[in-house]
Amino acid sequence: MPGVVASTANDNQRTPGKDITENGTSYAIEKNESFRRLYALISIRKNGKSVYSVTATLKGAFLAGDPQRGSDGAIRYAGYGHLGCCSLFVITQVSDVDSIPPAHLDLSGVVLSPDGKPARGITLLNDADGGYPPVRQQTVTDNSGQFHFADAGQIIRIELPEYRPVGRLVDAAGSPVSIRLERAQSSDWIVPACSKNSTKNRVGFKALISLPSSMDAEYYKNDDEQTYFVYPKESSPPEAELIVEHDGRSGSLAGNGAGRESIWFSERWIKDSTGHVLGIDARGRDRNGIYFRSAVLGEHDWVLYGLNKKDESPSELDKIIDGLCITAN
Repeated sequence: MPGVVASTANDNQRTPGKDITENGTSYAIEKNESFRRLYALISIRKNGKSVYSVTATLKGAFLAGDPQRGSDGAIRYAGYGHLGCCSLFVITQVSDVDSIPPAHLDLSGVVLSPDGKPARGITLLNDADGGYPPVRQQTVTDNSGQFHFADAGQIIRIELPEYRPVGRLVDAAGSPVSIRLERAQSSDWIVPACSKNSTKNRVGFKALISLPSSMDAEYYKNDDEQTYFVYPKESSPPEAELIVEHDGRSGSLAGNGAGRESIWFSERWIKDSTGHVLGIDARGRDRNGIYFRSAVLGEHDWVLYGLNKKDESPSELDKIIDGLCITAN
């Protein structure tokens, strides 16, 4: 089930869309209307807090684990989850979803072209954002530019290369929304290819960044995941605020960093000199006042920061990201 916290044991590197397998048995979840409604309800936040108290009937398999005797002599069952701490409940079906207060999560609106006219045939994505990947549904605008989602999540996205990416935080039970598209050319970030000479004194993977004299980088590898931690020279890797990452697992990177915890965020396409889309560059500020930026390149690479000091300016880190180049690999 999407949204499960990553674990250091068991089935924690499964490709999205594949069934979970434990002890040689495969379990598939029925992703029907009830599943989507449950996920939407439990993921909706206002001021960082849950909006609804939710009940549902869940069917599945409970795997207790192996009996283990603790220092107090008590027998407990464990073997699943973080460091094998716990038992495991695998959900295969959701039904009878209800909430307090009663929820009406229909979302409707209109999409307008850059000239203000209704935009027909525009694909919209709606995300219930609580884990990776988010629970997503999509629709297409009708002849009058109208769209509608039932059991909607809090994020609307439009990701068409000819228009600037749209990421909109919405009230799933609120008034209709209006979205006006913007031509992509005015905001596209055209990233240069790395030349032979330009790779000197740079670190990274698909994206190479140039380190200023005041900063250092440390390389770390864990299975398929490779990371450079970038930090001031008087500091240390655990205090790094800028991270360059490559993950060899397909589809393993989590979106573009802009989601339900944001106060605001903006996005633009990352493209090469031919206009080919390489990824999305998102930046914003979350409800705790932390600035973030995430330049996501395909399914495997990103460059990101999250400034934990509310009064700290991201400008120095932005300069480093803005100066990156793209390798041919």
